[in-house]
Amino acid sequence: MEKNSQEKPFTLTSGIAPLRDNRFRYLWASSAFFFSGYWAQTVVLGWLAFELTNSEFAVASFTAARFSPMLVGPIGGILADRIDRLKTLRTSVIITLVIGLVIAGMATFGHLNYWLVVLVGFIGGLTQAPLMPVRFTLMMDIVGKQHLSSANALNMAAMFGSRIIAPAGAGWIISSWGPDWALWYSAAWFLPAWLLLLFPITGITRMTNSVNGRLLSDLIEGFSIAIHNRAIGAVLLATIAANVLAFPILQAFLPVFAEEILNVGASGLGLLVSMNGLGALIGCLLISTMGDFSGKGKLYLSGTISFGLLLAIFGYVDQMSLAIIIIFMAGMASSGFGVMQSTLMLLLSPEEARGRVMGVLMLSIGTQPVALLIQGVLANTFGVSFTTIACGILLSISVLLIAWRSPELRKEI
Repeated sequence: MEKNSQEKPFTLTSGIAPLRDNRFRYLWASSAFFFSGYWAQTVVLGWLAFELTNSEFAVASFTAARFSPMLVGPIGGILADRIDRLKTLRTSVIITLVIGLVIAGMATFGHLNYWLVVLVGFIGGLTQAPLMPVRFTLMMDIVGKQHLSSANALNMAAMFGSRIIAPAGAGWIISSWGPDWALWYSAAWFLPAWLLLLFPITGITRMTNSVNGRLLSDLIEGFSIAIHNRAIGAVLLATIAANVLAFPILQAFLPVFAEEILNVGASGLGLLVSMNGLGALIGCLLISTMGDFSGKGKLYLSGTISFGLLLAIFGYVDQMSLAIIIIFMAGMASSGFGVMQSTLMLLLSPEEARGRVMGVLMLSIGTQPVALLIQGVLANTFGVSFTTIACGILLSISVLLIAWRSPELRKEI
């Protein structure tokens, strides 16, 4: 791909350009509220899973159940290409709200046990499966290619930034009033997320004749595009590496670090999650100011390699002050991975098949649950610190090899 002749200098104005569109503002604000509830609920349920079992493997099993529906991401991608994206998004968010209220009510009346936590985590993840391909393709429908990098960075800033206040609040509520109140708190975030989607988001133009009505052939076409484009294939391989080796640590084992390694309890857990989110938020905002820059593949690769190295350092630390600094820096590094991952996939895929290609990306992310179970066994056997160090180093080495074998991704995309 040729270097963009319209590349603009780094400015704050270019970074916030998508927010001038009312439709993007509604979608972006809804995402901010939704992910606040999602991360708060994840913290509470993960804490409950560990408190009910005192087992790293049990926490990993819960997190695997929560993220396993990502394996049906290609179905969500087909939905994104076939049906009204906005209606799909509204439906998924309202279902998530209802599930959040139900689990909070069960906790309040003392009907919660470990297997119910796992079940609710799975159902909540199931409503998530179509959301990511739909959300990203709807976003590109609104802003177009010119502002895609900035819009994607702002969208990821909403997702990562939501990990600052909401999880810290959840940890504080657990410590002060108990997990049942924390579940009510997490569910409350989903209401404004749904209400904001009721505002008019109209005037969106997209191709509607891109699918042939046959589920299997649509699935095959999405995979075919991903396999035959070497740059897309490299993005998918790096995504699999990160979701097998790195993100399971952040998703499943932070409660264990907080309780057993750092000895900081639930409030410390909330602080760790929040500082990771703050680092990612700052990274996303910096990327958003870059506008439509070249070198997106290089940023993706370097961010992922740095993320792995910082994760390995985090596994070695046993002091809270150092842990906060390292996990903050890991958040900044992960922003390069998170923003450029979906940006590259959308830019490199044909317009008529973006939803399906994003669905394949969700399937790559869906490898995480299997890795969670394996890492749960490793953590029980060798300890969570050793597992974290080993996985971080392996991630950096893996992505270095992918970068070496994928010159297409190092070009000026």
